[in-house]
Amino acid sequence: MQRSDKYQVQQMGLASNSFSPNESMSTEKSRDTEDNGTSKQMTQVGVENKSFYEDVQTETVVKPAKEELQNGGPQADGNTGMCETNVDVDADPEPGPAVDAPVSFDPKKRPLLYCKFIVKHYKLAFALTLSGHLIFLVASGIMILAGYSLFPTDFQGVPLNMNNDDTFLREVAWSYRDEDESILKVNTSAEMVGARTKNGDILQIFYQGANVLTKENLQAIKDLEEQMTSKPEWLKFCKQDVKNLQAGCSKPSSLIRFFDGSFHPSLNDPTFSNISGILYTALNIPLLNRTLQALVGTEAVITPTEASTTITRTLFFTGLPLEGYNLTTDSVSDQMTLIQTFLVDNFRSRLYELLDDGLNGMTVNFIARQLLMHDIFDQVIYDLLLAVGSFLFIFIFMLVQTNSLFLTSFSIFSILTSFLGANIVYRVILDYRYFGIFHVLSIFIILGIGADNIFVFNDTWRATAHEKHASMEERLSSCYRRASKSMMITSLTTFVAFVSNAFSPLLLISSFGVFSSVLVVVNFFSAIVFFPTCVILHHKKWERWSWPCLRAFRNCSMYPCAKKDESKTGHRPNMVVRFFRGPYHAAVTHRVGRWLFIGVCLAIIAASLYFVTELKMSEKKTQLYKNGHNYYESEQINNYAFKSSLDDKNIKVIIAFGLKNQDMSGCHKTDYKCKGKTVWDNSFDLNPKPAQLALLKLCERIRSTSNNDLLYLKRDPVTNLVDMDCFITQMNEFMRNESPVTTPYGTTNLSLPTSEIKYAPFFSAHRSLYNASFIDENFYRYFETIKSYWINNRYNGTLTHEYGTYSILLGESKDARDTSTILSKPGAYYGTRLRYAGIEIRTTLTAGTKDFQAGLDIYNAWEKFVSDEVSQMPPSLQGGIQLTPAASSNEWHEFKRQEALAKSALQGIIIGLCLAFFVLTLATTNVIISTLATITIVLVTVTIAGCIPLFGWKISVIESINLSLVVGLAVDYVVHLSESYHNSPQKTRQAKVRDMLESMGVSVVSGAISTLGAAAFMIGAQIQFFLQFGIFMFCTIGFSLIYSLCLFTPALALMGPEEHCGSLVPLVRWVWYKIIGRGKEDTQCKDCHGKGFVKHSKD
Repeated sequence: MQRSDKYQVQQMGLASNSFSPNESMSTEKSRDTEDNGTSKQMTQVGVENKSFYEDVQTETVVKPAKEELQNGGPQADGNTGMCETNVDVDADPEPGPAVDAPVSFDPKKRPLLYCKFIVKHYKLAFALTLSGHLIFLVASGIMILAGYSLFPTDFQGVPLNMNNDDTFLREVAWSYRDEDESILKVNTSAEMVGARTKNGDILQIFYQGANVLTKENLQAIKDLEEQMTSKPEWLKFCKQDVKNLQAGCSKPSSLIRFFDGSFHPSLNDPTFSNISGILYTALNIPLLNRTLQALVGTEAVITPTEASTTITRTLFFTGLPLEGYNLTTDSVSDQMTLIQTFLVDNFRSRLYELLDDGLNGMTVNFIARQLLMHDIFDQVIYDLLLAVGSFLFIFIFMLVQTNSLFLTSFSIFSILTSFLGANIVYRVILDYRYFGIFHVLSIFIILGIGADNIFVFNDTWRATAHEKHASMEERLSSCYRRASKSMMITSLTTFVAFVSNAFSPLLLISSFGVFSSVLVVVNFFSAIVFFPTCVILHHKKWERWSWPCLRAFRNCSMYPCAKKDESKTGHRPNMVVRFFRGPYHAAVTHRVGRWLFIGVCLAIIAASLYFVTELKMSEKKTQLYKNGHNYYESEQINNYAFKSSLDDKNIKVIIAFGLKNQDMSGCHKTDYKCKGKTVWDNSFDLNPKPAQLALLKLCERIRSTSNNDLLYLKRDPVTNLVDMDCFITQMNEFMRNESPVTTPYGTTNLSLPTSEIKYAPFFSAHRSLYNASFIDENFYRYFETIKSYWINNRYNGTLTHEYGTYSILLGESKDARDTSTILSKPGAYYGTRLRYAGIEIRTTLTAGTKDFQAGLDIYNAWEKFVSDEVSQMPPSLQGGIQLTPAASSNEWHEFKRQEALAKSALQGIIIGLCLAFFVLTLATTNVIISTLATITIVLVTVTIAGCIPLFGWKISVIESINLSLVVGLAVDYVVHLSESYHNSPQKTRQAKVRDMLESMGVSVVSGAISTLGAAAFMIGAQIQFFLQFGIFMFCTIGFSLIYSLCLFTPALALMGPEEHCGSLVPLVRWVWYKIIGRGKEDTQCKDCHGKGFVKHSKD
């Protein structure tokens, strides 16, 4: 459109006032629906909307007091009807004085549609949103009643497997190698191997005192052992005495055996009259020395005249297989359940009595794996009850803050139903079938986050009561925009912190990250959808109502009654607000005071940096119970208190042939107990002569190798040869010795390798075992046939110890052509196919003694050694792999797991910091504010990292999760303060800081107190996960509060941006003007409804 003043107007698709707020407000009418449903017309007073960067020390117009009361003014703010207003609601409007209090930051924005709906239909809006939450509750109840596993709890297992890692897949392949239906089952029945001849669970009782080697103490221990073993059920579960099966149960292993003649006839002193002499004699008997060393403490002194130790123990052995069972994996699991029931029913109560009362003045601790598994479930449930305390604390604190039972009750209700809603998404939609110990932590997290959201919205709503709004819809919209923005930013950063854990290769961490991130999202939407309806319903119906029993007092609580002069100034009289606006603002902006605040914080950070340098990865397994608990103390005693161990804790390495990595593709993503599918290496074959000779030479090289530094090989103290179990060496030795024993062979050389010609006389001599006509020129499985002859001890009905040692290292299946039945042993086969074989090698390593860097070096050395060896072997053996079995805690996988935990923690911190900076920059559009805020978050992270070694911890699972979450939890308060500083209309940084503290100080403190209170209850937990997480949350929130108020705030007072300094708005405006073609001299169009600009004409 051409104008006479030579300016041209161009209509644009985007309102140009997005970047130019200098426009006059037009007079408009709005409708405010009140309690009685009457519609009142109001005219908004026209005022000039000053620039965002201009001082607002201008005269404002105060609406009539009656209108303020109707729109939630100071008189109605926070008193819940417990105060009477002293304002004349019919008074004529009068102009108020110039103020610098918070005013409506953007009163021109039109009411949001959702806010208009809430105000006009507040009852319907409340009913609809409440119904949405009730759906979560009802749906959960229906699914549970229908038998659906809505809460697939599993508190006994800790899924920390990396399902795609070779170290895990190899171990699983080895553990479940016999699950394949084609494998011929080794007979491990009670009838075959002897009932209860193998170790089941072991109950250990530890006794500690100044010197337990006294006559009275030993007699008390003896009496206790007799009491425990006299239980009738003990005879069904005790381990048999393998040296004398007729003797029945083996006696408990303890110092008492050195005095009752069990070990040696000369060691018989039932009255304990010569304790030092007996023990000194045993100490000098080589076969008994190791046993004695395992029963006395590291500080023990044993001489001919003196015997003292501060600790000893008794070991009660249960046995496998139980009557009617065998030693297969599934069967052992069932038997362990029976053993657990036996221990709980017969021993548990007595053990806890000893724990509380001691024994003859000695302190008593105990441990048994099955008892621990039973008790840990009960302990998790007990610790979970601490959440009730957190709920009560937050409920009471929220009640004090809101002064409304209505708002508090429905706020807590929304948090609880958010948990149910998140679980439905997690379990049903995302199809996660694991809910473990860490998921319980989410309850405590969402209590703090949910309460913080409520406080932000409620405090923002109260703040709008001191602003000038034309209608209730506009007031609610103003509150909604600011509060929802703050909640969205904090929820987003927390969400990303949790999501970063969702990508962890460890199910425990990834599922926790998924569940918690969903929980944050659901709670956010609950807060912005449901809570506004509660606020409006409360405002219109119950804000001025009070309990009948309290009406006589008519006094205000946290937010006192507004006075007439206060209604004019708009100042909130809350004590905390006055503190932040007055004394605290003066302190943090004082030229000396602000440096004192910063100096104290920097001193804390400097100390934290020192402790950060002490950070180390934990070498030990995940700690279940906190320090001081019976089970924790018992594990420490068992691992470190005795001179030697009764059980072999050395890590074993197995070189396996015939197996490939387990196929886990058929397993559900959260089924950490899934066994997968065995994948066979079909090229594996030991019948070729070169293969047999190569495997024999491999065993010889390993046994005599000098490469001990890298592989940590354990050696026999007598022969100095490597301690290992190589089946082919034993088989070869057995067959070499077979010729002189059995003369009909006609040869004296039956040693390996096998061949048709060499073993023809052997088969001729054993026609009672083999069908000679079946073994013809096409017969191929000679190696497997001879292997079975060796391991079954010539099928003479008597098995040697080699059967128990090597039968579990070898697995066979039927061959389509060669397999046949032993003639004299129905059910026994020859001519089978050897499917897998293993060589077991013992090392000097023990679990929990190496960090993951050193451990991975050892793993890589073993990987290289085995790879180099098998690469030089015949093709049928080149598929060999090395692994650490489950019996050795799969230590290779443990090292990989620790490496993943370290990477996960670092990844979570980096992602969280990057996102925090991005979100803060986006929210404030100011790089100076976002940079200062991000630096504050970094310093909080450094401080929390420094707390880990300060508390004596090392980085393990819980610490890794904590470090990845610290950014998400630490960002909340600086986000609130940053946004408030940015939105302040004041001109100077000191005035902006004052507005920031006044508007957000109470919300920050309230949110921090609620989260600190929720975390404090977790510190009373016995489960180490809960305890450490409680301390972590407490420290994170505490230091976040301290640094946000004592470091970030003084920093803003010192160098906070003023006017356009650091703002991205000019840059964005410049880019946008370039896109739309607007020049520097072009002006805003006043007649285009914000859709265009006036183009300057060069004419």
